[in-house]
Amino acid sequence: MKLIFLDADGTLFHHEGYIPNSAIDACIQAQKNGHKVILCTGRQRIEIFGDMLKIDYDAIIAGSGATIECDHEIIEENTLSKQESEYLTKYLLDRNIPANFESSTKIYANQFTKDTMLKKVEEQCKGKSEKEKAKHGLTILTNQITVVDSLEGLSYNKVSVIDNGKTPYKTIQDDLSDRYVVIPATFAPLGKESGEITSFHINKATGMDSVIHYFNADIKDTIAIGDGFNDLSMFEKAHLSVAMGNAPQEIKDKADRITTSLDEDGVYNAFKELKLI
Repeated sequence: MKLIFLDADGTLFHHEGYIPNSAIDACIQAQKNGHKVILCTGRQRIEIFGDMLKIDYDAIIAGSGATIECDHEIIEENTLSKQESEYLTKYLLDRNIPANFESSTKIYANQFTKDTMLKKVEEQCKGKSEKEKAKHGLTILTNQITVVDSLEGLSYNKVSVIDNGKTPYKTIQDDLSDRYVVIPATFAPLGKESGEITSFHINKATGMDSVIHYFNADIKDTIAIGDGFNDLSMFEKAHLSVAMGNAPQEIKDKADRITTSLDEDGVYNAFKELKLI
């Protein structure tokens, strides 16, 4: 039995709102062959719906390691400490940086951030039909935002910073990397200067530890497939790592193998090459 840890966006799921049929077929066949298919994503648990549920995952690691669900039961929840969240919230508000404050049940933001997201939706969905626009990942994310008057005192496990053309990602990384894990955003529609911020004790590797323990598995039986910077901890933990063909070169350089892109049946081809199906 192998434990296959699959990233979502850019690996399994296209931001236009679908999973390639070949990937769905590969996951179903791998499970029939006795393997465990685990979704390991930066998305929060509430963001896993629609086409993403065409696969009956054996386990889900959501929020980049914040929420752990095995056999459809949540077994673990993690958040930033009160001190971590207070400092980070103040930093972002003082600099008027648009950001989504994420928990497993809700995504919070102020009206300024919601307006920034709505503007991005219009930019990225220009020329699309209303049906295509409604299915776009950025539209779905924006519709999930709960606008609050005050962001102070919130409990959350991750922050996604949105590129609004004013504060460079590098500035945020330089300011915060001594206190938090700061990586480029793994959801491309947020913009090239966007990023993700979480605690040092919350990542995909810590989530993997919980799932491996739950299934009483051995690290030598783990495979990780991904395309983003938040997948690097997953790559370091897994016995074998596979980068998608559409991944940045920095990610490919850290992987044991490289498969084809999402649009070129990357997941299916990886499963086939690794003899999982």
